Amino acid sequence: MTSTRPAIRHRRAQPTRLRAVPASAADSMPRTPGSTWALALATLAVGTSGHAVTGLLPRMSADLHTSLASVGQLVTVFALTCALAGPVLAVATGRWERRTLLVAALLVAAAGNAAAALAPGFAVLAAARVVTALGAATATAVAVGLAAETTAPHRRARAMAVVLTGIATALLIGVPSANAAASLIGYHAVLALVAALCAVAAATVATVVPAVAAPPVLSLRERLAAAGQRRVLAVLGGGLLAWTSSFTVYPYLSAVAAHHAHGQGAPLTVLLAGYGVGAVTGNVLGGRAADRFGPRAPMVAGNAGVAAVLLLLAPVVNSPIAGVVATVLWGVASWVINPALNAWLVELSPHRSGLLLALAGSAIYLGMGLGGLVGGAVMIWTGVAALTPIAAAIAAVACALLAVTGPAAPGLREDALPSHRSPVPEGASLQWPLR
Repeated sequence: MTSTRPAIRHRRAQPTRLRAVPASAADSMPRTPGSTWALALATLAVGTSGHAVTGLLPRMSADLHTSLASVGQLVTVFALTCALAGPVLAVATGRWERRTLLVAALLVAAAGNAAAALAPGFAVLAAARVVTALGAATATAVAVGLAAETTAPHRRARAMAVVLTGIATALLIGVPSANAAASLIGYHAVLALVAALCAVAAATVATVVPAVAAPPVLSLRERLAAAGQRRVLAVLGGGLLAWTSSFTVYPYLSAVAAHHAHGQGAPLTVLLAGYGVGAVTGNVLGGRAADRFGPRAPMVAGNAGVAAVLLLLAPVVNSPIAGVVATVLWGVASWVINPALNAWLVELSPHRSGLLLALAGSAIYLGMGLGGLVGGAVMIWTGVAALTPIAAAIAAVACALLAVTGPAAPGLREDALPSHRSPVPEGASLQWPLR
């Protein structure tokens, strides 16, 4: 006699607050239309907050009666604050719902920019940049993390690249526009407009982006285990060196152009716009290349390209055409790296992507800060002519480090740790449910 008792399927326990979603179904998860682009607007706002100062430095130097090398340390203050505060804030806000956290971070950045717009002197301006950096450090990691958490693995790098397009667009539009607008309305008014942009981005995120639960709370042991993997450290080190290289030159591009071009090259606004065009292009190419070839290839190629272009920049910057072409190629090479960096870290430890993306942001910002320090020191002690060859050497070291760093080894992935031994079906991606 045939039994009519229904078959019982035994389910294995899944990690708390996580669910496995097949890669083929990840794209069909409930999402508000345009949420990815709202996240890109958020990174545009914080990217403009961070980078617009580069276009304002010459005017700030004149207004504050301070040398360009000294005023350039505003870039260093912002970057180092982001680098040091990013992981700490990631831990402190680990239980926050993600959309709420992103909105709060954008409002903090808006407040910092507003304070900078009203700053009467260098000291207050530097303090305001610290406040802005606290918001920017959190906003960037959360926005990129949201893109990673809600996207199938085979499209994850491209999704993160779309969000990072906001920062690249800040270089394309925000920095040159700030430089041009400062000559008409002054840098104080420009910073006020940046504060307004952050407020608009906060309102857009609150309206368009769905609420997303906080990721699982990790113990200190688990955080250290993820961050202390040899491959993770190597990838973060390569990203740090890459951005140290570019920001040894980028904040002082006006000095490089003045020293080598003698007024014959393209205007600074055009050079900055050229770098921005390259940044947007490189960001898109980096995401696609990481999805197709794996993240190591674009990171190695990007650093090799940065080293080559920086060696060529000084000889060609006096040409209005060749100088702009060089800055475009520089932007492409340097911004190919970012999506690949994030994708590589998520690949190494998907369960801890929030922590590792915060560390990636810290590595990038620390590189920017160190680059500003190195560039300022080189200008004071050696001279402007040494900026580009020193920066190229740093990029070459990054290239070599990443070239010898292998892909993730199964034994070193996060699922080897006790709290994550619950298996996930092959071809599935771990998603936090949208509420």
